[in-house]
Amino acid sequence: MNRAEFESKLSDYVRGELSAAEARQIETYLADHPEAADDLEAVRSVLELSADIGTAEPPDALFATARANALEAIRAEEKDERKTQSAAFWQRLPRPVYLSGLAAMLAGVVFGVLWQGTSSAWAEVVAEVRKLNSVRVEGWFRGEKGEQVPVQQWIKTPHFFRSTVGTGAARREVVVTDAKMRIYMDGIWYGEDLDAEGAWSIDKVAEQLALPERGKLELRSYQIEREDRGTTVLFSIWQRSSLGSKTPADIRYEVEVDAQTRLPNHSRVYLDVGQEDWELVSELNYLDYNVPLADELFAVADDAIQPLTESVRNALSYDEQFPDPFVPWNRTFYMPLDGMDIIVHPPSDDPSKGIGGLASSTAGGITRYEFHRTPLAEIARNLGEMPVEVPEQKLAEQRYTTRIAYSHRLTPTERIQRLGRRFGFVADVVERQGTRTRWIFTQDESEFPTNSQAGGSETNGYNYYATGEPLGFAIQGMLLNAALNDLVEGYDQDLDEIELQWDGAAADNPFERQVDIDVDFSDGWDVALDYLREQFGVKMERVSEPITYEALVLRPSK
Repeated sequence: MNRAEFESKLSDYVRGELSAAEARQIETYLADHPEAADDLEAVRSVLELSADIGTAEPPDALFATARANALEAIRAEEKDERKTQSAAFWQRLPRPVYLSGLAAMLAGVVFGVLWQGTSSAWAEVVAEVRKLNSVRVEGWFRGEKGEQVPVQQWIKTPHFFRSTVGTGAARREVVVTDAKMRIYMDGIWYGEDLDAEGAWSIDKVAEQLALPERGKLELRSYQIEREDRGTTVLFSIWQRSSLGSKTPADIRYEVEVDAQTRLPNHSRVYLDVGQEDWELVSELNYLDYNVPLADELFAVADDAIQPLTESVRNALSYDEQFPDPFVPWNRTFYMPLDGMDIIVHPPSDDPSKGIGGLASSTAGGITRYEFHRTPLAEIARNLGEMPVEVPEQKLAEQRYTTRIAYSHRLTPTERIQRLGRRFGFVADVVERQGTRTRWIFTQDESEFPTNSQAGGSETNGYNYYATGEPLGFAIQGMLLNAALNDLVEGYDQDLDEIELQWDGAAADNPFERQVDIDVDFSDGWDVALDYLREQFGVKMERVSEPITYEALVLRPSK
C-alpha cells in the first residue's frame, strides 16, 4: 500500500467500513510508518467530532460535505494568493503535514456549520449587524512597547468608513467613501480611487462576523462557546492551530452582546503568551448604533490630497496598521512587543514522532509564522531570508513548536538577533562559493487545451491537480513539491531560479494561459516532465553557474 492509498482509505478504516484484508493493509502501513499515527489521530478526531455534534446527517455525509467545503475554500483563497506566493500553503509542506492540516480545516468547517446551541444565537447577532445604518467604535490595541494605542472608527451605509489610530504626531487616518480612499500620515493626506469591492460596508462587516477568517488559507479551526449573563450574552471564540491539535490555541476572542438588541457592545482579544497565560491585546466598545453620521465626517478637502505613490504605499506597509472595521478577530489589532513576539511550546520527548511543518500569513505590516516541530535552522532560514548553516550537532538537532510574529520594521538581521537571544545562539554572515541552477522551461508554440474559468489547485506532494490555473504557476508548484518530497535532485530553493522563457508577444505567452492539470509523479520528476511535454509542449533544461552568496552560520551562545 502506498501513501495515496493509505490516505484515501483512512477515514473508512476509522469508521470500521473496510474489509478485513483492507484493514490489515492499513495496520501494516501504520506499523511500517509510525509517523502516520498522527494522520490516524487527526481523522479520528474529526469523525468523533462529527458524531458528537448531533447532526441529522450521517457522519459519512458530514465528512464528505466538510471536505468539499474545505477544498472549495482552499481553491478560492489560493487563487487570490498566487500573485504573491510561488506556492500555496499546502504545497510548501511535506506530505504528513498536509493531511493533518486538512483534518484541522475539516474540524473548522464542522464547527463553523454546526455549533449546537451557538450557531443560531450568533447568526442572530450577524443578522442584526447587517440591518445597521451606522455605528461608532472606540477602543485600543497593544502597541510595540506594550502601550495602548487608541482607535476610533465610524462606519455607515452604503460605503462610508473612517478610522483614526494613535494621537499627536503619530496619528494615522483612513477615510473611505464610495469610490475613494484617503490616508493621512506624517501631516499629509494621500489618496487613490477604489472599486466597489474595495470599499468597506456594513454587509462586508457582517460577512466577516459570520465565520471567523472564513475562506482563509491558514487551515484554522474554532471552538465557540456561549454564556448567558442575564442582560448580556458572552461569546468566547478560541482559535486553534493550523498544524493540528497538538499546538495550543494562540488567540482567544470575547464578544459581549446585548441580550435584547442582539448587537455587540464590547469585545476583547487575548494573545497566548505561553505558560498558560493570556494577555489582553485589544479592546473595543461599540457605541451609537444607527445614530445619523454627517457626511462631513468622511470628507477630506480635495486640494489637500497628494497621489498615493508607490514609495508611500511601501512606507505604509512598514508602518502602523490601519485596522479594518470593528471585526474583533482582525489579527492586526495588536503589534508584536519590541517588533517581535516569540511564543514557544515544547516538542514531544521523541523527536522522531509528530508532524512537522510551517504556516505563514502577512497582514497590516505584521508577518506571523507558526512552526510545528521544525528544526532551528529552518526557522532561522525563514526569518533571515538566506541559507543557514549549523555546524554544531546539538544545535542542529533542536526542533521547536513555536509561533513568531514580527513587524516589518525589523530587518532580517534584527529578526535573527532576537531569535538568537530566545534560542541561545549567535549568527554570523559569511560569504560562500556555490552553484546556482537555472531551471529553464520553454514551450514549442504548439496549441494546447485551455480553461478560462477561475479554479484552483491541490496537491499532497505527489499528485498535482489544478483547474483553471496559469501553466507557469502550476509548473513552479509541481517542481517545489517534487523537491520537498525528494522526487527531484539538485533543486535548492534558497539559491536556484525558475525561468519561464517566452520570446513571443506577451499576449501569446503560454505560461500565462489557464489550464487543467491532473498528474501523479510519485514515481519521479521525469513523469512530470513527460506529462508537461506531451500535454503542453513544455521542455526543461538546467543551466548551472558558480556564484558567491551570503549564508548565516549559527553557533551556540557562550
